Amino acid sequence: MADDTDDVADQLAAEIDLDVAAIEAEERAAAQRVSMIAAGRRKGGVLGAAAAGAMIGLRDVYEGPPKQDDIVIEIESSGDPTDIDVDGISGTVADVDYWAPPPVRPPDATP
Repeated sequence: MADDTDDVADQLAAEIDLDVAAIEAEERAAAQRVSMIAAGRRKGGVLGAAAAGAMIGLRDVYEGPPKQDDIVIEIESSGDPTDIDVDGISGTVADVDYWAPPPVRPPDATP
């Protein structure tokens, strides 16, 4: 039943051209804001909740809304990675060659 609901939601999102990731990020940010206000209420009662809400508002005014920084890390290398548990580590940095043997395993350890 849940799969049918997900399929319908995906079809509707494609037809309407919704940015689902942006909506989910906004929902997470809203949940975080509510959590901060609830923490203020627990610590300082109604006055604490009001102060937490005011601080969130001031933060958004001065700093702008929180930004989502999606960092994509790509590493390019030629060839396949080596198994350092079997081959050890070797390389060159600033014209200095280095090599380290593979780690020694206890006889009862399984790889």
